[in-house]
Amino acid sequence: MKKIILLLNLICIFIISSAQPREKELVALTNVTHHAGVSVVELVDPYLSILNYTGYGLRLEYTDSYYFNPEKPVLSSYSSITGLISSLTNPQKTAGVTYIGGNAAWGALYEYHDINNLVLLAGANVDVDFAYKINSRNVNNPVNIDLATNLNAMLGIKYVYAIRKRNLKFKANLEFPLLGCMFVPYPGLSYYEMYSSGAYAEAIHFSSLHNKQGLKEQISIDIPFKFSTWSLGARMHQLKYQAGDQPYSFNEFSVFVGINYDIVRFSGRKVKLPDHYISPGN
Repeated sequence: MKKIILLLNLICIFIISSAQPREKELVALTNVTHHAGVSVVELVDPYLSILNYTGYGLRLEYTDSYYFNPEKPVLSSYSSITGLISSLTNPQKTAGVTYIGGNAAWGALYEYHDINNLVLLAGANVDVDFAYKINSRNVNNPVNIDLATNLNAMLGIKYVYAIRKRNLKFKANLEFPLLGCMFVPYPGLSYYEMYSSGAYAEAIHFSSLHNKQGLKEQISIDIPFKFSTWSLGARMHQLKYQAGDQPYSFNEFSVFVGINYDIVRFSGRKVKLPDHYISPGN
C-alpha cells in the first residue's frame, strides 16, 4: 500500500512540474500605435503641371507589431496603414491640387538587445502605395493616379531612459525603397487614350535605386502616464523618381501625436489565458 501511495505521489509531482511551465508560457502581445498629425507637403508632377505645388495636409497612421516567437523575442512582425489628404497650390496661387494618398506595408524586424537600454532594429517590408491627384486648372489631364509596390529596407533604434517612476522610450526609424514596380503614365497621354489604345505597358516601370530614391525618417518619444502611453514625434518623407525622362518628387514634413497600447489576440482551442506576456513595446 505504501508503495502505491508513493508511486501516486511521484506521478502527481511529475504532472504538476510538467504543467507548470505551460502555465507560465509566454504569449506575444500586439503592440499598436495610432498617430495623427499635420504635414507640410511639396509636390512635383509633370503629368498635371510643370510647376511646384506646396500646401498643408492631415496624416493618419496605424502601426502594429508582435513577436513571432515570444520565447525568443528577437524577430517581430511589422505592419502599417497610413493615409494623407492635402491641399496644394502653385507659387502664383492660380491653381490647386488635391492630393489623397495611402500606403499599406507588412514586414519583419530583427532586434539586437545586447546593449544596455538600447535596441537596434533591422529588417524589410513590402508595401503598396497609392495616390490620387486632381488639378483644378488642367483641362486635358486633370487627374493622375499613382500606384506602386516596393521592397523597402528598414533600420531603427530604441533607447529606454528611466526618469522617476517612468520609462521614456526614444525611437528613430529609417526606411528606403530598394526594388519595385510603379505605374507612371507619360505626360500628354490621357487615361482615355491609354484605355482605347491598350498601351498600358508604357505606363508600367521597374524601379530601383537608379530611377527611384526615397527616405522616410521618423523620431518619436513614448511617454507613459497613469492610464495610457502617449507618443510625440516628427516625420519626414523625401521621394523622387523618374519615368520617361520626366522627374517626379514628393516631400513631406509632419509633426504628430498618438497613443500606444498592447492588445492580446487568442485563437484556437489550445491557447489559454496565460499569466505572462511579452510585447515589442516593452
